[in-house]
Amino acid sequence: MTSVSSDTVSLPLPAHWYADEKQARDERDLIFYKSWQVAGLAKDVREPQSMTTAKICAMPVVIARDASGELHAMLNVCPHRGTVIAQGSGPAKLLQCPNHAWVFGLDGKLKSAPRTEREDDYSCEGMNLKPAAVIEWGPLLLVNLDAGAEPPTAELATMQESVERYGFSFDELEPMPGRFEWEIECDWKILIENYLECYHCATVHKDFSQVIDVSPEHYALSSGGTLLTAQAPVRATSKLEQQQKILSTAGGPITDSHWHMLFPATTFNVYPGEGAIEITWFWPTGVSKSKACAIFFKMDGASDEYIEQLTEFGLQVMEEDNALCTLMQEGMASGAIASARPLPNSEALVVAFQRLVRRALA
Repeated sequence: MTSVSSDTVSLPLPAHWYADEKQARDERDLIFYKSWQVAGLAKDVREPQSMTTAKICAMPVVIARDASGELHAMLNVCPHRGTVIAQGSGPAKLLQCPNHAWVFGLDGKLKSAPRTEREDDYSCEGMNLKPAAVIEWGPLLLVNLDAGAEPPTAELATMQESVERYGFSFDELEPMPGRFEWEIECDWKILIENYLECYHCATVHKDFSQVIDVSPEHYALSSGGTLLTAQAPVRATSKLEQQQKILSTAGGPITDSHWHMLFPATTFNVYPGEGAIEITWFWPTGVSKSKACAIFFKMDGASDEYIEQLTEFGLQVMEEDNALCTLMQEGMASGAIASARPLPNSEALVVAFQRLVRRALA
């Protein structure tokens, strides 16, 4: 195992940070509202004069491509009375508030505000939709509520390379129909910390551990900027059930699994075999409560059978993790311990993640 450098070592996060209302608000405002989040699929705004909507935690966002083809992201809240303006996805020439018919361009600029001309001391100056930063990254839209934020270019390039090294085009990834969404009764940090270590895999994910070599000698860990990564080969064995056989390297060009986590809570999984990616993003919904959304992407040439088995396999791992994370939440919120104590080597990415949390809150 390749350990994360020693400069990632920091104090463990206090246990009460996983169950405190003020802490949850601070993390929402200072972490999720100031970092890059998945906001949907790029295909939904591929054409000029189209729009799609999303939420970054509790914040409604609208993403639109104007007539000239330029992409914009704005807070989807009318500055007049706070009404959410747009719903869903589809063609759009303008954005009109359903409450009092205020109209905004696809760049968020106010076009008309009925009756304001009848008011003596009412100014509409500056009453545009608040801008956010947006980029199109392969099949995805990424948004940062900090309009001046720079994209995590190096981190995105690393994830993209883990697909393209096998000869696949990241830009041409095909999203599979449907999204998988679920709620978990635990703090978002527990979900990410669980994702970042495979120390638990042999105990919790027995089928997964028959497929992927989770031994510390082969489960390599690395970190760079806001990206934390694990990589592991397929386990060499001839005693697999059909669910595991479909993931063997004999069926495709991808020989290793790649597990990336873009801080704070977007995971990017490249599965071995014929070629598939699972992208899941997590976000807090309250104190010790979280949601998640997962989309699977099919690489060119992957069979329907492979994708079906792979999806089943990935969802099984998610369910096993969710059950474990609720137990961890119960323990962390109980007051029984002041903080957890991650192992510096086997849980090196957890240590690195906790340092990123502290840095963001500082």
